Amino acid sequence: MWRNSLFAFEFAQPPFAWRRLTAIGLLLLMLACFSLACVWQVQATREHAVNTLQQQVAQLMQQQSATQGRHPILAKHTEAKQQKASLTEAQKQEARKMASLLTIRWFDLLQVLEARQTRQVSLLQLVPDAGRGYFVLTGEAENYQTLLQYVGSLQQAAALREVHLQKHQVNEAHPQRPVVFEVQGGWQP
Repeated sequence: MWRNSLFAFEFAQPPFAWRRLTAIGLLLLMLACFSLACVWQVQATREHAVNTLQQQVAQLMQQQSATQGRHPILAKHTEAKQQKASLTEAQKQEARKMASLLTIRWFDLLQVLEARQTRQVSLLQLVPDAGRGYFVLTGEAENYQTLLQYVGSLQQAAALREVHLQKHQVNEAHPQRPVVFEVQGGWQP
Protein backbone atom coordinates (compact mmCIF):
# COMPACT_ATOMS: atom_id res chain seq x y z
CA MET A 1 0.00 0.00 0.00
CA TRP A 2 2.78 2.53 0.83
CA ARG A 3 5.06 1.47 -1.99
CA ASN A 4 2.83 2.86 -4.68
CA SER A 5 2.17 6.08 -2.87
CA LEU A 6 1.53 9.22 -4.87
CA PHE A 7 3.50 11.30 -2.41
CA ALA A 8 7.28 11.42 -2.07
CA PHE A 9 8.69 13.18 1.00
CA GLU A 10 12.13 14.78 0.97
CA PHE A 11 13.46 16.20 4.19
CA ALA A 12 15.75 19.11 3.44
CA GLN A 13 18.01 20.70 6.03
CA PRO A 14 17.43 24.39 6.66
CA PRO A 15 20.35 26.67 5.70
CA PHE A 16 21.23 27.30 9.37
CA ALA A 17 21.54 23.61 10.29
CA TRP A 18 24.80 22.48 11.83
CA ARG A 19 27.32 21.29 9.38
CA ARG A 20 30.72 19.85 10.07
CA LEU A 21 32.59 21.62 12.82
CA THR A 22 35.63 23.38 11.32
CA ALA A 23 38.88 24.23 13.05
CA ILE A 24 38.19 27.96 12.80
CA GLY A 25 34.74 27.51 14.31
CA LEU A 26 36.15 25.44 17.15
CA LEU A 27 38.88 28.04 17.74
CA LEU A 28 36.31 30.86 17.85
CA LEU A 29 34.15 28.87 20.27
CA MET A 30 37.12 28.24 22.57
CA LEU A 31 38.15 31.91 22.37
CA ALA A 32 34.62 33.01 23.29
CA CYS A 33 34.55 30.61 26.25
CA PHE A 34 37.96 31.82 27.44
CA SER A 35 36.88 35.48 27.14
CA LEU A 36 33.71 34.74 29.09
CA ALA A 37 35.73 33.04 31.83
CA CYS A 38 38.13 36.01 32.05
CA VAL A 39 35.26 38.50 32.31
CA TRP A 40 33.59 36.36 34.97
CA GLN A 41 36.84 36.17 36.97
CA VAL A 42 37.34 39.96 36.85
CA GLN A 43 33.74 40.53 37.95
CA ALA A 44 34.09 38.03 40.80
CA THR A 45 37.29 39.74 41.97
CA ARG A 46 35.61 43.14 41.93
CA GLU A 47 32.59 41.85 43.81
CA HIS A 48 34.86 40.29 46.43
CA ALA A 49 36.74 43.58 46.88
CA VAL A 50 33.47 45.52 47.21
CA ASN A 51 32.10 43.01 49.72
CA THR A 52 35.29 43.21 51.77
CA LEU A 53 35.13 47.00 51.83
CA GLN A 54 31.44 46.92 52.80
CA GLN A 55 32.20 44.56 55.68
CA GLN A 56 35.01 46.79 56.88
CA VAL A 57 32.79 49.87 56.70
CA ALA A 58 30.04 48.05 58.59
CA GLN A 59 32.51 47.05 61.30
CA LEU A 60 33.76 50.61 61.61
CA MET A 61 30.19 51.93 61.82
CA GLN A 62 29.33 49.37 64.52
CA GLN A 63 32.42 50.34 66.44
CA GLN A 64 31.55 54.02 66.20
CA SER A 65 27.92 53.50 67.21
CA ALA A 66 28.99 51.30 70.13
CA THR A 67 31.28 53.96 71.53
CA GLN A 68 28.47 56.52 71.32
CA GLY A 69 25.99 54.23 73.10
CA ARG A 70 23.77 55.37 76.03
CA HIS A 71 24.85 52.71 78.53
CA PRO A 72 28.49 53.05 79.57
CA ILE A 73 28.72 49.44 80.75
CA LEU A 74 27.39 48.09 77.43
CA ALA A 75 29.63 50.46 75.51
CA LYS A 76 32.71 49.25 77.41
CA HIS A 77 31.74 45.62 76.91
CA THR A 78 31.10 46.12 73.19
CA GLU A 79 34.31 48.12 72.82
CA ALA A 80 36.36 45.41 74.52
CA LYS A 81 34.71 42.76 72.34
CA GLN A 82 35.37 44.71 69.15
CA GLN A 83 38.98 45.39 70.06
CA LYS A 84 39.60 41.68 69.79
CA ALA A 85 38.00 41.47 66.34
CA SER A 86 38.87 44.97 65.10
CA LEU A 87 41.03 45.70 62.11
CA THR A 88 44.67 46.56 62.44
CA GLU A 89 45.74 50.10 61.62
CA ALA A 90 47.37 48.94 58.38
CA GLN A 91 44.13 47.24 57.29
CA LYS A 92 42.14 50.38 58.09
CA GLN A 93 44.51 52.53 56.05
CA GLU A 94 44.33 50.07 53.15
CA ALA A 95 40.51 50.17 53.28
CA ARG A 96 40.56 53.99 53.25
CA LYS A 97 42.98 53.97 50.33
CA MET A 98 40.78 51.56 48.34
CA ALA A 99 37.67 53.60 49.08
CA SER A 100 39.38 56.79 47.92
CA LEU A 101 40.56 55.11 44.70
CA LEU A 102 37.01 53.98 43.97
CA THR A 103 35.72 57.55 44.18
CA ILE A 104 38.27 59.10 41.79
CA ARG A 105 36.72 60.56 38.65
CA TRP A 106 38.97 58.92 36.05
CA PHE A 107 36.30 59.37 33.39
CA ASP A 108 36.69 63.17 33.42
CA LEU A 109 40.42 62.97 32.73
CA LEU A 110 40.06 60.36 30.00
CA GLN A 111 37.19 62.23 28.37
CA VAL A 112 39.24 65.45 28.13
CA LEU A 113 42.22 63.61 26.65
CA GLU A 114 40.06 61.79 24.10
CA ALA A 115 38.27 65.00 23.09
CA ARG A 116 41.63 66.70 22.37
CA GLN A 117 43.04 63.74 20.39
CA THR A 118 44.21 64.37 16.80
CA ARG A 119 45.57 62.12 14.07
CA GLN A 120 48.98 63.80 14.25
CA VAL A 121 49.46 62.97 17.96
CA SER A 122 49.73 59.47 19.39
CA LEU A 123 49.41 58.97 23.13
CA LEU A 124 51.66 56.23 24.45
CA GLN A 125 51.27 56.33 28.22
CA LEU A 126 49.20 58.02 30.90
CA VAL A 127 50.51 57.90 34.47
CA PRO A 128 48.03 59.50 36.88
CA ASP A 129 48.85 60.35 40.47
CA ALA A 130 45.43 60.66 42.07
CA GLY A 131 46.86 61.49 45.48
CA ARG A 132 48.37 64.72 44.21
CA GLY A 133 45.90 65.26 41.36
CA TYR A 134 48.59 65.25 38.68
CA PHE A 135 49.21 63.18 35.58
CA VAL A 136 52.11 62.60 33.20
CA LEU A 137 51.26 61.99 29.56
CA THR A 138 53.80 60.50 27.13
CA GLY A 139 53.31 60.49 23.38
CA GLU A 140 54.56 61.21 19.89
CA ALA A 141 53.68 64.05 17.52
CA GLU A 142 54.38 64.42 13.81
CA ASN A 143 56.35 67.63 14.31
CA TYR A 144 57.09 70.31 16.88
CA GLN A 145 54.33 72.65 15.68
CA THR A 146 51.70 69.92 16.07
CA LEU A 147 53.02 69.20 19.57
CA LEU A 148 52.68 72.84 20.59
CA GLN A 149 49.11 72.98 19.23
CA TYR A 150 48.22 69.83 21.20
CA VAL A 151 49.70 71.17 24.44
CA GLY A 152 47.85 74.46 23.84
CA SER A 153 44.54 72.63 23.43
CA LEU A 154 45.17 70.74 26.69
CA GLN A 155 45.92 74.03 28.45
CA GLN A 156 42.58 75.42 27.29
CA ALA A 157 40.62 72.48 28.73
CA ALA A 158 38.58 73.59 31.73
CA ALA A 159 38.95 70.25 33.56
CA LEU A 160 42.76 70.39 33.46
CA ARG A 161 45.09 72.80 35.23
CA GLU A 162 48.79 73.67 35.08
CA VAL A 163 49.42 71.74 31.86
CA HIS A 164 52.94 72.19 30.54
CA LEU A 165 55.48 70.44 28.36
CA GLN A 166 58.07 68.65 30.51
CA LYS A 167 60.42 67.43 27.76
CA HIS A 168 60.54 66.67 24.07
CA GLN A 169 62.98 65.05 21.68
CA VAL A 170 63.04 64.19 17.98
CA ASN A 171 63.34 60.44 17.45
CA GLU A 172 66.14 60.29 14.85
CA ALA A 173 66.03 56.47 14.66
CA HIS A 174 62.47 56.47 13.29
CA PRO A 175 62.06 57.13 9.54
CA GLN A 176 59.29 59.70 10.07
CA ARG A 177 61.25 61.45 12.85
CA PRO A 178 58.37 62.02 15.31
CA VAL A 179 58.72 64.28 18.33
CA VAL A 180 58.55 62.23 21.53
CA PHE A 181 57.13 64.32 24.37
CA GLU A 182 56.11 64.28 28.00
CA VAL A 183 53.37 66.57 29.32
CA GLN A 184 52.52 67.10 32.98
CA GLY A 185 49.28 68.55 34.26
CA GLY A 186 46.74 68.50 37.02
CA TRP A 187 43.08 67.60 37.28
CA GLN A 188 40.50 67.37 40.00
CA PRO A 189 40.27 63.66 40.98
